[in-house]
Amino acid sequence: MCQPKDGSMKSLIAVVLSLAACQFAGAEPVSRPVIRVALAPVTVDTMSGMAWRAMTDECNKIWAREGVALSWFDSDRDADVVLPLVFDHREVRKHDRKHRDAFGVTIFAGRSQRIFVSIDRAREVVGLHHGLADSSGGTTLDVAMGTLLGRVVAHEVGHALLLTLSHASDGLMRATIDTDDLRPEFDGQFALVAPDRHRITMRFSNTPRREPVLASVTWRDAPPAPSPLRAPR
Repeated sequence: MCQPKDGSMKSLIAVVLSLAACQFAGAEPVSRPVIRVALAPVTVDTMSGMAWRAMTDECNKIWAREGVALSWFDSDRDADVVLPLVFDHREVRKHDRKHRDAFGVTIFAGRSQRIFVSIDRAREVVGLHHGLADSSGGTTLDVAMGTLLGRVVAHEVGHALLLTLSHASDGLMRATIDTDDLRPEFDGQFALVAPDRHRITMRFSNTPRREPVLASVTWRDAPPAPSPLRAPR
């Protein structure tokens, strides 16, 4: 048998190692397809641009960990779901008459659904600090309010994607936000529990990737009632 020279041997070893690395990389599990959700926001109430940026960044980050990519305009043609999102304090209060302390509600009425969020309620909680803001500066408070609103919107999006008003005992879909959970460093607490993650994955496993699933054609058995997310006063 002909033996390769030293230089040829080194080249051969390099090729073999390269091929092995490619095979190893190809053996890694393939990540599941990204679920694309387009939010269609309407702002009856107002917030600063800085608060808006903090809100969208926080909400995007929470759902990105779950394999869900959010966009904030309803004209996203790649979306699997389009969800109406209305920032209207009066509408939240109308659907939360008894307690009057909800940040937001997700309304299911027959086959349609809509998310309402109260900017005023978030501003009230941030004004009381609750660990979210350690100063009264306008910039700090805006970022804190946006961070809180991002978690509120993420929670309500969860109801819409899960097609249920029920809550989990832990994680993003808890019924209440505790005082300690409002701090920025507690963002890891806002994740789906395993059963909820599985439910969303199964819902979209057979969804065509071309046409969006509109919020008006979702779950016909959903009850016409809100699902409020609350925090202590």
